[in-house]
Amino acid sequence: MTNRRSGTARNWRVAGIALLAGLTMAGSVSACGSSSTANDSPREITAVGTGEASGKPDVLTVQLAVQHQAADVTTALNDASASAQKVIDAATANGVDSKDVQTANVRVNPRYGTDRQITSYEATQSLTVKVRKLDTASKLLGDLATAGGDATRISSVGFDIENDSALKATARDKAFAEAKSRAEQYAKLSGGKLGEVRTVSEGAAVRPTTTRQYTPDTAGVAASPVPIESGEQSLTVTVTVVWKLS
Repeated sequence: MTNRRSGTARNWRVAGIALLAGLTMAGSVSACGSSSTANDSPREITAVGTGEASGKPDVLTVQLAVQHQAADVTTALNDASASAQKVIDAATANGVDSKDVQTANVRVNPRYGTDRQITSYEATQSLTVKVRKLDTASKLLGDLATAGGDATRISSVGFDIENDSALKATARDKAFAEAKSRAEQYAKLSGGKLGEVRTVSEGAAVRPTTTRQYTPDTAGVAASPVPIESGEQSLTVTVTVVWKLS
């Protein structure tokens, strides 16, 4: 009986040692796997750069309208149409291409008296004129105001750079150079150096337009040329670059 109990105890001790060894081995494999995953993570540096380039505007956009009131809708609309045509003719006479003259809006609204009854109708026709020959812009604005007469409403003039491909290229060069300089500094501080470029992404270029309000005072006579200065405009590009850090 004693030998049987002794043998049983030995068997349990052997089984316990085997089980402990198995658990220890399983723990070692899991730890190795976690360590391997951490070491495989890529080292990268992400830097953002901004570049700016300036240039002369090459187009002027004029927003204007003609406005007439009459006792009936037909007369108001016909008068507005006649004035709008005179403005269009004045634009083309100054060398503006017909494709650069666009009708932006046509509307007719009733006008009310103190008793809330309709007293007249107001017709408005809005036009957008793009001027590509900027040396003609001063005379053109005066001629547009004269053509429309007292019905003319010039809401704004705005300069823009339409052909901006070269300007964007310059801004991109500056933006990438700034991002790379910043990344190289961080790579040095971290004890490494820049490797290959992983990704490059560019934000939308920002180019603010210059818009000025202008109200003509024709007073029944031909308007004088309007002083126009185009100045310069800037274009800004932002780029985000990711490098491999080695």
